[in-house]
Amino acid sequence: MWPIREVVKKMKILHTTWYATFVVTIDDEGRSIEDKALSVKDVNEISGDLLSVSNGEILQREKELADRYEINVTTDARCRSLVTGNELFPSRDLELPSPMDLGFDMSLLAEASAMMARMAVSEGPDDSTIMSGVGSLTDIDSSLNLITERLREWYSKYWEGASDLLEDPAVLNLIVDDPNPATVHSRLDMEGVPPPEREAPDLAGMSPLAKLALSLWEAREKTERYLETEMGSTAPCLSEVAGPLIGARLIHSASGLMRLAKLPSSTVQVLGAEKMFFKFLKEGGKPPKHGVLFQHPWVHSLPQKKRGKMARSIASAAALAARMDAYGGGDPGPLKKKLEERRDRIISMDEKKSTGGGRQPPFREGWWAGKPIPKKGHGNRHRGRRKRK
Repeated sequence: MWPIREVVKKMKILHTTWYATFVVTIDDEGRSIEDKALSVKDVNEISGDLLSVSNGEILQREKELADRYEINVTTDARCRSLVTGNELFPSRDLELPSPMDLGFDMSLLAEASAMMARMAVSEGPDDSTIMSGVGSLTDIDSSLNLITERLREWYSKYWEGASDLLEDPAVLNLIVDDPNPATVHSRLDMEGVPPPEREAPDLAGMSPLAKLALSLWEAREKTERYLETEMGSTAPCLSEVAGPLIGARLIHSASGLMRLAKLPSSTVQVLGAEKMFFKFLKEGGKPPKHGVLFQHPWVHSLPQKKRGKMARSIASAAALAARMDAYGGGDPGPLKKKLEERRDRIISMDEKKSTGGGRQPPFREGWWAGKPIPKKGHGNRHRGRRKRK
């Protein structure tokens, strides 16, 4: 048998930094740098190398050193195809020259990192306008809810029957012209609306609020039309499968179309319900079945027990459609047809009786607290050997 010292003799390690790639030799005499390939002292070249490394690609200088030497191990899993061994060598155990020793200034790394970030953002479809549009739509909804709630609280003091009418732009137009509840009721064409309960004082201060709410309604409609147009050009497959507005919200929740395309369908299903998901992991209970996808009419129109199945099916189709849009396009027709068939099966499916709560998160205290105690005598295992008589 060979001694251990002979086995580890002449170990060659491939290690890459932003300024050079080294071949380090470890033998009985110690560690030494056998060869190195320096990077080009150019911001564009360094940023390109950084981006290639982040994408898992092998650099040209790494290939040249691997062809020149018989390398045993590497410090990066990205370069495993260039070496003979499968294990990774810890890079902290290597003593290498600093960038300044080889004539590289640290300002090159700062500029190259900033350029790499810009290059990474520019890759793939341009979804920045969709992200901004969804953010604007969220802010508009928040402001509109606050103003509508203030109008409802103010107006219901004199006319409780108008509480549900203040979300109608036509009623808001009447309030802008004359906020008197009696005047608004007389000009309404709706039947079954009760008249005001009491005479109201001067409510001229409500007209600016109603006018602001109308402008927000108009801004919301224009933003939705804008998002539909942008989704049709940037993510047509996702827009066809999940709808333009829901598809845009999925892109916003995933922080981009490229990241959405890399997510599994189980993650796409709960996008928008992150708080409830982490609460489930921390406290237990039932996990969320849907997030943004609850706004889809196929989900919220179903009974509660079928919404999870429908959200799971839409998430699976949306994940595939996002990959089509991110990596070259495709025909979403068969995908949408398959989703419609799945929807018909879910609607016609018989509701089965629930067998219990949702799945509990692992490694949580009290995991077996609510479990029934098994009866003695069940199973083939014995607690101990029987004593001899």
